[in-house]
Amino acid sequence: MNQPMYPQSVEELQHLLRTASDTENPVYVYRQALETGISVDLTKLDEIVEIDAANLVATVRPGVKLGVLAGSLAQQGLRFLPADTPFYHGKTVGQFFYEGCANLASLKYGSAKHFLMGSEVVLPTGELLKTGGKTVKNVTGYDFTRFFNAPYTDYGITVKFLLKLLPLPEIRKGVALTFAGLNEVLAFVKDLKECRVVPAYLLWVDSQVQELFGDKPAGHLLMLAFDGLQEEVAEQYQNADTLSKKHGGKVLESYEGSGQTPIKWTDLYQSTDKYILTDEYKLAFTRQEEFIKAFYQISKDSGVKAGLFGQIAEGKLNIACATAQPDNRFMEAVGAAVEQAGGVLAGKYDRLAGKGQSGILAELEQRAKLSFDPKQILNRQLQQGVN
Repeated sequence: MNQPMYPQSVEELQHLLRTASDTENPVYVYRQALETGISVDLTKLDEIVEIDAANLVATVRPGVKLGVLAGSLAQQGLRFLPADTPFYHGKTVGQFFYEGCANLASLKYGSAKHFLMGSEVVLPTGELLKTGGKTVKNVTGYDFTRFFNAPYTDYGITVKFLLKLLPLPEIRKGVALTFAGLNEVLAFVKDLKECRVVPAYLLWVDSQVQELFGDKPAGHLLMLAFDGLQEEVAEQYQNADTLSKKHGGKVLESYEGSGQTPIKWTDLYQSTDKYILTDEYKLAFTRQEEFIKAFYQISKDSGVKAGLFGQIAEGKLNIACATAQPDNRFMEAVGAAVEQAGGVLAGKYDRLAGKGQSGILAELEQRAKLSFDPKQILNRQLQQGVN
């Protein structure tokens, strides 16, 4: 396999793609290259082009680490909300959007996609396409910004991101709680929702995933953080504390100031030598218990060591397997359980396993791919198995 290429400018990347298109040599970005392909690493394109505090927009290149961006913004009293927690700080901006990473604070602030205002995309032909802009009025007609930056779509390579910013909150306060069982977790979260206690983020980690991190779990783990005005945060935190005690919750750790989660969990949303992430499942809050119990039974019956974690208040669950290559039959059984509970699969596992797109939009996505990349230059292996 060829050594990765590290373009140091947009022009250099454009030239690389033109040459690859002329020779029909595939190019791989954010993916493992085939032996005949060109692997491209964008980490040298790591410029923070501009922080426009007046318009609350940052313009950055794809190689900028989210942790670096967070630090630069904090110096001006600003934040890029989807990267405001340490879970994604090791990822680049390009990885974040390509992999479809969720905004962990979406319960309070909304989806990550709404924090992307505009972009510049190099098409597989080497042409440069601009979408969106610093203000909403610059986006009329079709939303090409989110079209070109949808997860794993591979219509082009985004080389500039215009990110919506927010001011830093006055205060942040977080807590890690343990609960004896799943029923107690769901009852607590249900009460939070009904009492309109809205954390900046709320993450659930089951006992199996805790074990993958080397912990001896005392039960199910919930991590919550609150941010905003001091009086608001104090009230919300107190309400959450009262509700947790009602359901037998115990405080494992609390933290103020930065309000960030304990550092040991910062690898939670990326595959490590401990486990590999496979997919995200989306279910109605009221159907999660049905799926989670089915998942544990499937894991037991198959002998596969796996666990669940995620944004349980929103029905967004991730699966972690203690193996480099999850068992296909296990994954298929889990997928069937998701659908049985009325949920949907994000399709990440199918893509990473080389099965290409899946779901009701797969055919439309493939047609769009052929329009912008007729020679299948960009991440060609993703199209295997797709008619």
